[in-house]
Amino acid sequence: MNTPITMAEVAREIGVSTSTVSRALRNDPRISVERRERIKDVAQALGYRPNPLVSALMSSRKSHFDKAATNTIALVTDYGGSTHWRVKDVCRWEFEGITKRSEELGYRIEEFALPEYKGDAEKLSEVIFNRGIRGVILGFTRERQKKNMIETERFAVAGLSAYFRKADVDRTNFHGLYNVRLALEEMRKLGYRRTGLVVPEFNNRISGGQWTAGALDWQRALPISDRCAPFAPTVEDSEAAFRRWMEQEQPDSLLVYKLPVSTWLSKLGLRAPIDIGIAYLFRTQEEMDSAAGIDGNLQQVGAAAVDLVVGSMNTNQAGLPSTPKEVLIKGTWRHGKTLKPKV
Repeated sequence: MNTPITMAEVAREIGVSTSTVSRALRNDPRISVERRERIKDVAQALGYRPNPLVSALMSSRKSHFDKAATNTIALVTDYGGSTHWRVKDVCRWEFEGITKRSEELGYRIEEFALPEYKGDAEKLSEVIFNRGIRGVILGFTRERQKKNMIETERFAVAGLSAYFRKADVDRTNFHGLYNVRLALEEMRKLGYRRTGLVVPEFNNRISGGQWTAGALDWQRALPISDRCAPFAPTVEDSEAAFRRWMEQEQPDSLLVYKLPVSTWLSKLGLRAPIDIGIAYLFRTQEEMDSAAGIDGNLQQVGAAAVDLVVGSMNTNQAGLPSTPKEVLIKGTWRHGKTLKPKV
């Protein structure tokens, strides 16, 4: 009776490890297609046949081992610095949406911070891949973001907001154009006639110019006397430029993001809402207590990123899409004490 050919003998014949043969025979994508076919041909020529009892045992062990990995989605971050992304309202809200939606779909989120791998994106990619994790959300970063990034071709990937924005992946984001137009319309309903958009140029550029585009397009239907040019400063020290803009444009209300407008107005002797109305394009947790403006529904932005990743995993899609799509989440208008109806 002939002795069955073992996997080790196949490996010796080819000059590779037994684990490589095992992976090739299981069509593991970590082994190239060419090598897989070569190993299968040699195994067949030698008369190798898998032991059904061993295969069943390994399959059982593998199912228990891989369950945690296959139910895990990696959240890749590149924040760094002395502060953590969790202290920012925007990041925290998006993360809440990510974790909640993941739990609803039977997944868990595990963060992989690129700075912990000394910025070595290739090493981080190997760690995630070797863990058996196939879904990745590109999450929170600082603008210092490096050009290197994880190897997206091996994962089902979605981008979150404008983080890792150099990656041409499907992504979810807030609907900047809609949110600006919604706020301007609500402010006009209250009787404001010259609302000026006040946002940093840097953030406006990250939005793809949607904020200034939304403001300018919305004003096209207004009388010329009611149109107000957006103020989008390019430098941090913008107080003097703001003062000049106020004198030139004479706005009766402001739609603001991030800039310290309240302090600047105070130095000009102006108070909201007595002298000028203020609304915020994205209300922070503190601003939600009193200020008017937009709730970005950022939990839904995070949840939608999970939907994109899980959808790709369920259809065995990996790598960069040929035509990336962007899912835009609309914000919600909220009234507040920083605006008052004008007669």
